[in-house]
Parts: sequence; structure tokens; C-alpha cells
Amino acid sequence: MINAIVQFLESFPRELATIILSALPITELRLAIPIAIHTWQLRPLDALGYAILGNLIPLIPLYFGLDKLRLITVKFAPWMTGVIDRSVDRAQQRVNDKYAKYGALALFLFTALPLPLTGLWTATLAAVALKIPFKYAAPSIILGVVAAGIIVTILSTSAGVMF
Repeated sequence: MINAIVQFLESFPRELATIILSALPITELRLAIPIAIHTWQLRPLDALGYAILGNLIPLIPLYFGLDKLRLITVKFAPWMTGVIDRSVDRAQQRVNDKYAKYGALALFLFTALPLPLTGLWTATLAAVALKIPFKYAAPSIILGVVAAGIIVTILSTSAGVMF
């Protein structure tokens, strides 16, 4: 599936392709940066900038639109309501204990660790589920995205040196 997405995006300008790839929940910047650098031949700092920009696009619509989207799905696509609820429940379970203990720092750390299912999408879903005010959630998530981007860029550019 990811190969098909990357192949489709190759018809776009590489900067726009990086933005789109990093905005998607299954790839985010954790995959967009290495692809932008190694496949689309973007300079590392350009790849980082476009990936951060793209990864941040879903933050506001997801945070403020999730409840509205759920109400629409209840009415018109009940099967989708279950998908949304399961996603939110999983995100809440992943972050809940850590947030109770560490507060907004937990959202930062959760987003900053460049591991699967620890990016902006999951952190934002968790923030909505835990009813964390946007003024606390957004800075933590944004800083986490920037940190993850820097880590992934360093790993992507030093991979040839390490191996």
C-alpha cells in the first residue's frame, strides 16, 4: 500500500509529494523524510521543512473536527463511527497513563519518538480523547513533530555512514 502511495506521489512535484506523504496518518514524516531524501533527492533540510509542514496540516482539523466528523458518521455511515471510536480508544490507551503522570511533556515525548504509531495523528487523537485543551496540546505536539523530524533527518542522512 505504501509503495502504491509513493508511486502515485511521484507524479507530483517532489516538494508537494513530501508534504502530502507526511500529512498521511500511515506515513507521517517518519517515512516522508527518508523517501524525500533518498528517492526524491531533496536536500535534507528541505525534506525536513516540507515534512514538518505537511505533518502539521492535520493538527487543527483533526483536533477540532473529530467530534463533528463522528456526529456525521453516526448519521450517515455508522460503520465509520466504530473505526473512529476504536482509533480514539487506542490512542487514549497509549497516552493516558503517561499523560496523567507527566502532563503535556508526555504528548511531546510521545510525538517526538520516531516509532510507528507515535506521531501527530495518534497524539492528537489522544489529546481529544483526554480532553486536553488545545493551548496545551498543540505546542507539545508541534515541538514533538519538530524533534521527530530532526531525529529522522539525522538518521536518514547518517544511515550510509553507519552501515
